[in-house]
Amino acid sequence: MNISRISRLALALAFGVTLSACSSTPPDQQPSEQVAPGTASRPVLSADEAKNFSQARYFTAMDPNGAPWSPSPINLPKQPDFVVGPAGTQGVTHTSIQAAVDAAITKHSASRQYIAILPGEYEGTVYVPAAPGSITLYGTGEKAIDVKIGLAIDSEIDSNTWRRLVNPAGKYMPGKPAWYMFDNCQSKRTATVGVMCSAVFWSQNNGLQLQNLTIQNTLGDSVDAGTHQAVALRSDGDQVQINNVNILGRQNTFFVTNSGVQNALVNNRLTRTLVTNSYVEGDVDLVSGRGAVVFDNTDFRVVNSRTQQEGYVFAPATQSNLFYGFLAVNSRFTASGNGVAQLGRSLDVDSATNGQVVIRDSVINEGFNTAKPWADAAVSKRPFSGNTGAVDDKGNVQRNLNDANFNRMWEYNNRGLGSKVVAEPKQ
Repeated sequence: MNISRISRLALALAFGVTLSACSSTPPDQQPSEQVAPGTASRPVLSADEAKNFSQARYFTAMDPNGAPWSPSPINLPKQPDFVVGPAGTQGVTHTSIQAAVDAAITKHSASRQYIAILPGEYEGTVYVPAAPGSITLYGTGEKAIDVKIGLAIDSEIDSNTWRRLVNPAGKYMPGKPAWYMFDNCQSKRTATVGVMCSAVFWSQNNGLQLQNLTIQNTLGDSVDAGTHQAVALRSDGDQVQINNVNILGRQNTFFVTNSGVQNALVNNRLTRTLVTNSYVEGDVDLVSGRGAVVFDNTDFRVVNSRTQQEGYVFAPATQSNLFYGFLAVNSRFTASGNGVAQLGRSLDVDSATNGQVVIRDSVINEGFNTAKPWADAAVSKRPFSGNTGAVDDKGNVQRNLNDANFNRMWEYNNRGLGSKVVAEPKQ
């Protein structure tokens, strides 16, 4: 899992060249063969239904009086407020990212604070607390891999081991801005710290922006093939933007939620996140949690490093009464292994959960289970059941896209070797 993104993409390009030599048109460039309504194992949206699933819909407030969110591209200043890099380097204000974050928060400014990070490897966690103003962290290298933020954190370690690992030099102390976040985890009375405290980068900052970085939980295969979650990035804030960021982990690589001080809903809807031009890698539930998240032009890779029996891209815990969870558009999906990886499963954290996800206008490549691309729900083991509805005499699909009797996991206009819709066996 520590192979660079550039190496992987180079291999993928090389593989693409091989395919091109055998076929005039590679599978990922051929027109989509997905046709509505699809099957109970692989439901497919019609063109009219697909209009309901766009970035604007996912970022609209549920409250009629609430303000929708229309994110603009991240705009970096000529002169950042803080610069992180080696001591003695011209312009550097802090030698650690956490110290720069603490300094930005203690300004108590309602204005956005910009933190530039010079190329290098920064070992350790970064916690960004809630604040009146938003924080932007960005790498100044030519590529996202030039700035690496990483640590190996296992969800199965006890609180004492976690404390020594995360806070070896006392960077989290009473009175510092992120102390309440650290203390929330170190005070656990459970046998292990759990998935939520295994994050390398954890933010509760509304309006957080991340650009041109690599965030990685480097636990890898250093533990057995059990359920050792290793979160790279956890975000609890609303209106979060992530651009050109590599997010590398294990189980629950990117966990988006609304727990902690962000408590429940913002404007009567879940926290909203936009991820663009990025790369997400892991082996189980790469993207999980409860929130409205849109991925645009993003690469997802299931590495399946522990086992050939599981590997899921999405694990949404969307509440049943909310229409929008995860959306991937203009993106690419690849999995290692022998066709056992699946696109996702509902994360049934309670009886009011019915995970929602749409993958559209994307490329689904090799390694995925085309006969059963969506898995049964986690925790509850609720069997996957897609709504195929009925087709009227004019050829229009008639169905309730939020029917509680079915899963809400859909596809539209996807192509590639892993996008094939397999006919259901006759009863």
